[in-house]
Amino acid sequence: MTGFAYALLTAGIVLAVIGAVRVVREPRRVSTGLVLFAALGLIALWAVVALLERNTLVAIEIGVAVLVLLPPLSLLAAGIGLVANGVVLTRREGLRIATAVAPLAGIGLLLFPLAAWILLDPGGRSPAWRTGLGVALVLIGLLLLVQLLAFTGYAVLYARLPQRPGADAVVVLGCGLAGGQVTPLLASRLDRARTAYEAELAAGGDPVLVTSGGQGPGESVAEADAMADYLEAAGIPAAKIVRENNSRNTEQNLRFTTEQLRGHRELPESPRMTVVTSDFHVLRTAELTRRLGLDAQVVGARTARYFVPAAFLREFIAVLVSHRRANLVVSGVLLAMVAALAIYSYLPIGLDAGN
Repeated sequence: MTGFAYALLTAGIVLAVIGAVRVVREPRRVSTGLVLFAALGLIALWAVVALLERNTLVAIEIGVAVLVLLPPLSLLAAGIGLVANGVVLTRREGLRIATAVAPLAGIGLLLFPLAAWILLDPGGRSPAWRTGLGVALVLIGLLLLVQLLAFTGYAVLYARLPQRPGADAVVVLGCGLAGGQVTPLLASRLDRARTAYEAELAAGGDPVLVTSGGQGPGESVAEADAMADYLEAAGIPAAKIVRENNSRNTEQNLRFTTEQLRGHRELPESPRMTVVTSDFHVLRTAELTRRLGLDAQVVGARTARYFVPAAFLREFIAVLVSHRRANLVVSGVLLAMVAALAIYSYLPIGLDAGN
């Protein structure tokens, strides 16, 4: 192999080791997904370069398939799939902002290649500023795509990591009621929390079970109270249930629950928690527990398949917003570079001095 191929392989292995160490030491970092994705990309690129040295024709065919055909076909399939999912979701859940996320994202994916093609204008007749705008659009689109793939892959990996026994509290996060009744989505979380609670009992522990959620618009009772009633009906002793009924979002769920647990006479000052939420919400919740300095692990309850794409996209958008400074900086650098190249193309550089 050439030195370039060795460099790619070495860099890929180093990043893979770094990613593995991060998973073992602190798996709640969302950025670990980017590290592992970069490692996978470098190793894949090494494989192509190594194949190119052995069989040029096969390597070129693979490169064309992966770099030229796969991206637009993947965007087309994903776009059509998201639009179709939006139709199903709207029929089941009604037309709301939440149900519009998937079809809007699908339409965006379908229009993205066309917009980039028009702006780039392969015929070469476009002014430099328009070509630069097309390049910027493609680069920012690739930046978002890479983050989405890394986030998705690591969310799947995190959800499959083994869970540690020994929690002092099992905390189930609320997600809205139908009037005063537990919804199927919330019931799935509560059933998963009951399973986690019973597993702790079987392992010799004696945790409390926390229901966390305040009273939202259109709800006749606080989520925590309806959740507690559901668990009591399922056989959980009322004395083992702690009700946190003031929170309105995930961060408040965790903050208010922590404050309430720290005042509990049977628990340590910094209790270990197993937090239960829906599977699409696991990774972002895990990162939030890390930011808040909590000793917590997060487990997910299964969600209806038709609901997952839209919910997962909302989670990804929320992660982008929480890391908005880094994304704005990277996007700003890309735009500045493209703008500089566009301006450079208009400067009279390279002309003869007499002209």
